[in-house]
Formats: sequence, structure tokens, C-alpha cells
Amino acid sequence: MHHLTVGVFHDDALARELGKKGTESDILMFNRKMDDCIFTFMSPVGDKLSAKSQIISTIDVAIVSFSQMTRELGETILMLDLMGIKEGISITTPYATSDQISAITKATAMKSFKLEPNNPGRLLEILKSINPKRDVVSPPVIVVDHSFSVKGVGEVVLGFVKQGTVRKYDKLKLLPANIEVIVRSIQIQDEDWDTAEAGTRVGLAIKGATIDELGRGSVLTTSNDVRADSKLKVSFQQSAFYGEGVREGSFHATIGMQTTPITISDVSDNSLGIDSTNPLVHAPEETLLLLDLNAKKTRIIGKGNRVKPATKPVRN
Repeated sequence: MHHLTVGVFHDDALARELGKKGTESDILMFNRKMDDCIFTFMSPVGDKLSAKSQIISTIDVAIVSFSQMTRELGETILMLDLMGIKEGISITTPYATSDQISAITKATAMKSFKLEPNNPGRLLEILKSINPKRDVVSPPVIVVDHSFSVKGVGEVVLGFVKQGTVRKYDKLKLLPANIEVIVRSIQIQDEDWDTAEAGTRVGLAIKGATIDELGRGSVLTTSNDVRADSKLKVSFQQSAFYGEGVREGSFHATIGMQTTPITISDVSDNSLGIDSTNPLVHAPEETLLLLDLNAKKTRIIGKGNRVKPATKPVRN
């Protein structure tokens, strides 16, 4: 079965046409099973920046409607570029022709997006042809986006298998709680499965943790490379459109499905120090988006990646 996670931006009606409504919070989920493909569509409610940044940190593909030229549309283009999302569809509208969209996106990752009118059937056919490369052999990493209790079942999480394969009865480390949990059962599209591979949206019944410990942005894994840290040093690339210089102070960061207040310190040309009250769960190659929610223009400061500690020389 082919799984694809798609972000839909700046057209709520289109998202509703593409799939059947599922989980609803500040992120709307829509699902569709089509031939041998399962699609998960995500759209931020009210274009909320934190929800949008979490979606962009999670998706395989983006659909962006150029219905209005707003700051929010510019921020979507900027975050997709920073996250390196190169596969997607730009929707032409009476407000934006193919030539106009190409001119706007030519210096971004979106330059490789297909240009299409708003035709849900045609869009689904294009999505069926997109098959991202998946890592199904590395240790499993599951990112949680929603959690709840079910009578007779216990604690249930919804999320995405980012890498590896999760199996029924697996023992996994839950971060940032740093406790061991057991996968009691796995569901995909309301059907029971014994395994779920990278790329799949899953529902997992979990034993060994409370709902408070299974919040959005938490991660289930056996990988020692995934860590939860309150202090982090990151390499940094500032957005050319952020109107102020990067400075020490209080901001926000999104990594995976987690957005949290952070403090920037130790600013240098190529790196930043980040302190967070809530530990940030991160993998080695994962990109962190830095946000300035109080900025008057673009609220996207830039992106960062974890800096590996220097290896101490071995002395004979």
C-alpha cells in the first residue's frame, strides 16, 4: 500500500474535496483511500502559524493555492523552501496565472511544483504518481500529533511513522518523557495491522504512559540518535526576508509536530544556542524552524540543524 502525507494551504474547501474529514483540532485531517494509495491531507485552521509550521515539518508533498497575495502565503512559501519541500502542486487562480506563480517561486524549492487549476480529480491523479523514498530498515521513529483515551482500549496516539517499521508488541522509548512503552495494537484506516512501515499514518494503542505524556510532538522510537534536550546548539540559516537581525531573546521553535517557546543565546555567524523549558525532541538531520510571532512582517526567522559535539582526540 502506498502512503502519502499532503499539506493543503490557503484553500480549506479544496482540502475537504480531496478527502473525508478525520481528526479536528488546530489541524484538520482528511483521509482518502484510492486504489492502492492512502492519502492523509492536513490543513491548518485559520492559517495558524504554529500548526502550519508543524504540518510543513511533517508532510511529503504540498498543495498551495494562490488565492490571495498575503503575508501568510509568503510565509508558507518561505517555510516550504526552508524545509526543502520540492514536490507539490501550485494551484492557479484568477488572482495568479502560471507565469505569475513561476515568477514568485523561481528562487525557492517550489520552482519544481506542478502548476495546475483547481481540479480535485486531476490533483489526486498527480498525487498517485508521487512515491517518496522511505527508510523502512532503520530503527522506528513515530511522531505523535494527537492522543486520547478510549474506553476498553486505553491510551491511543495518532501519528506518522517517519522511519523504520513499528510492530505490534514493540517496546519503544517515549520522548521527552523518557519512559518505556509497549505497542498494544496498530490500526491503519480503522483496520488492525501487525506492522506499519515508514510513511504510514497510524493509530497505536499504548501501554505504559499517560495522555499527558503522549502529547503532540512526542516521539516513540528505539533509535539512540533521537534525543530530547533542553539546551541545543544548532547551525543556523537566517531567512533573507526576516526584517531584523537574529538576536538573543524569547522566540518559538518548531521541530516535527512540536512548537514551543525558546530562548536564543550565544548568537554567532553560523550557530545559535537554544534553551527550552520543554525539552526539544530531535533527530540528527531534522530541521528546526525558528519563529518570531511578534514580528511585524514575516515571522519566519530561519532554520537550524543540530550541531554534533566535537569528538575528543584519542590519546595513546
